[in-house]
Amino acid sequence: MAKKLISTVTAAMCAAVLLMSGCRKASEDENDKSAYTYAMGTLIQVRVIGENAQDKVYAAQQELARIDDLISYRTEGSLAESFNNGHETDMSEIADLLELSLSMSEETGGAFDITVLPLTETWQFDRMEEDGFDSESMTVPAEEDIQEALAKIGYEKLDFDEESGVLSCDEDGVRIEFGAAGKGYAIGKTVRLLKEQGADAALISAGSTIACFGTKDDGELWKIAVRDPRGEVSDYIALLSLTDTTVSTSGDYERYFVQDGVRYHHIVNSLTGFPADSGLMQVTIICEDCALGDALSTACFLLGLDEGISLANKYNVGAIFVDTDKNVWYNKNSVFSSLEFKGESSGYTLCEYSRQADN
Repeated sequence: MAKKLISTVTAAMCAAVLLMSGCRKASEDENDKSAYTYAMGTLIQVRVIGENAQDKVYAAQQELARIDDLISYRTEGSLAESFNNGHETDMSEIADLLELSLSMSEETGGAFDITVLPLTETWQFDRMEEDGFDSESMTVPAEEDIQEALAKIGYEKLDFDEESGVLSCDEDGVRIEFGAAGKGYAIGKTVRLLKEQGADAALISAGSTIACFGTKDDGELWKIAVRDPRGEVSDYIALLSLTDTTVSTSGDYERYFVQDGVRYHHIVNSLTGFPADSGLMQVTIICEDCALGDALSTACFLLGLDEGISLANKYNVGAIFVDTDKNVWYNKNSVFSSLEFKGESSGYTLCEYSRQADN
């Protein structure tokens, strides 16, 4: 069995991504500060430019931690943990995140599903190891275990009362998690806080989810790398020059193992019970709403190229899809104009999507 050790939450991985994002170590400039924090199961870097930058960095770190405690199913007392144990919880405080997750579940016909947790636990992709994700002990679950988990899946089993804000469910075993949109949600809320506090510019990067506004201290746009899904963590196939937007990426390389020549990754299709086999290696979404972008990157990956781009176009967001033949598809002229393609030497081909799926 061919196996490979993949570390998902390491400083080296974040540094590789953040280097291209324009982030750097903490500066002596009091109006330009940067620091790391750990939340949502990953290392996050916060860079703030403006007066009292250090205070604003600290406020951002506190906000990320607050939201993590609120939504993580692993955290005792969180809203997700409360629902999973009692099946009736007031979700008013995160109603927008819950509604987005339910909407995306419906948009994909259940391929993306807020109740996927029993499946990810069965596959053990939810495992949190001190040194990252260790694939050495991973194996395909028994068919009966997958079927048992599938019986507990189904967003339709949830009842959300928008007036009271209460989420409930009558079936035992149904459990929710916000992993597909929670990181973007937390980062989006943090960006809003920094703007309210008067920051001139900022970049918050959790590796696969990045938000930025304003410009760097030299007046330049933020440069964000689109990772090579078959390269090392520091390899990239494109650079995006952006501001006042967010970039979210989902790929089959963050947590995976190989068994009998087949790659099994952490983006599990809740309809089949298996990791998505959609012909894609990676999806990147560019849009103003960080939570939406985070959710869409996963949803579009699950749907595949045609249906995925159709969904991205429905929400009028920028998208970059990388298929298993190393074609790099973009859906909008605005994406092309902000993109510097670097993938030729690694065998990638840049292509404009014909939109035939939308005709």
